[in-house]
Amino acid sequence: MQAHATLGARQRSRSIGEARRWALGGPAWAGLGLYALRPPGAGLIRGVDLTTAAATRLERLRQVLEQRVRRGIDVAPPLIRAGVLIPLVTRDNTLEMLFTRRTDTVLTHKGQISFPGGQREDSDAETVETALRESYEEIGLEPSRVTVLGELDDVFTAVSSFVITPVVGLVEGGIDELRLAPDEVKSVLMVPVHRLLDSDVHTTETRSVGEQQYRIHYYTLGDDVIWGATGRIVYQFLKAWEEAA
Repeated sequence: MQAHATLGARQRSRSIGEARRWALGGPAWAGLGLYALRPPGAGLIRGVDLTTAAATRLERLRQVLEQRVRRGIDVAPPLIRAGVLIPLVTRDNTLEMLFTRRTDTVLTHKGQISFPGGQREDSDAETVETALRESYEEIGLEPSRVTVLGELDDVFTAVSSFVITPVVGLVEGGIDELRLAPDEVKSVLMVPVHRLLDSDVHTTETRSVGEQQYRIHYYTLGDDVIWGATGRIVYQFLKAWEEAA
């Protein structure tokens, strides 16, 4: 099974405004019920069962994402701005990454593995809001349960002309309360972050398109293979995660 960073199949307007810089503590944060992480040593992140070491590393990850120079891509027609959420969930003190498995009835990317997300709408104040809204629509994840840690570099998908902004978010609570959109999401796939770092899981391949060479990242988990734009996003996250060690 192959996987891309697929986006919701609902039809939406393609008139997408240019994203503004997302400012921690700005009005949109209050509207979505989001909160900044507590400083290291200030106790566990609200509602998240973490060891002190894990909480400290997540705070370092937030700092890494905040301090790095993020590479964005200017969006003008025919390119389309989109956002996906990288949901981080803790279970039994283990940090896991949540993926969605698409249904076989969606218009595109049938049965593939992705992050929840989709095209930015005119009503979205920021691309972060796009990722949170789409996550609520696709898997029932309340925005108030997400602590946004930062954003990764934009990822371009030539097949769909999407420019995707990956948003890293720590999820409060478990996954039992999730409500999957039956027409879009068949199931969720939970993968421990440390498992994605295993050498037997991650492989790469170089492909040539014209004069350009591209490195394809594959993460093989049993019968599931995460690759394409999703693979590039996972690789980006893991580099930042290792930097935060």
